[in-house]
Amino acid sequence: GVAAIAGTALALKQDPCAGCDEGLALAYQMCAREHGDPCTELNGAGILSSGPGTKKDVGCCMKKEKHDRCLQCKSMDCEFKTCNVNKQYYSERTLVMEAKTKTKEAYESHDAKAMKAAGWGL
Repeated sequence: GVAAIAGTALALKQDPCAGCDEGLALAYQMCAREHGDPCTELNGAGILSSGPGTKKDVGCCMKKEKHDRCLQCKSMDCEFKTCNVNKQYYSERTLVMEAKTKTKEAYESHDAKAMKAAGWGL
C-alpha cells in the first residue's frame, strides 16, 4: 500500500546525475589507484575470471559506475533545463588552469613582447 506508493514516488524523483562533484572524482581516483578496475570479477581462488564471480571491491565498483554515469551526464544536452548536470565534472582543475591563461595579467606579458617584436618600442 502506502510503502509501495512512497517507493514509487522516490524512484521518480531520483536523479542519476546527482552527486557528480569533486568528492566523487577523488573517491573514484583513489579506488582506481588501489584496485584498477574494481568491478572485475574474481573467481573463488581470487583470480580474474571472465565469468560471474566476486567483484574486486563492491564499494569502489559502485563509485566507478557512478563516475562513468557522471561522465555520460556531463555530455547530456540540457537545453531546456530538463536535467541537473555538472558540465564541469572531472575537469574543474583543467578549466581553472585554462581560465588563468585568459586573465589580463596573463596577456600583459605576451602583449608587451609582441609589441616590442613588432617595433612598437615598449
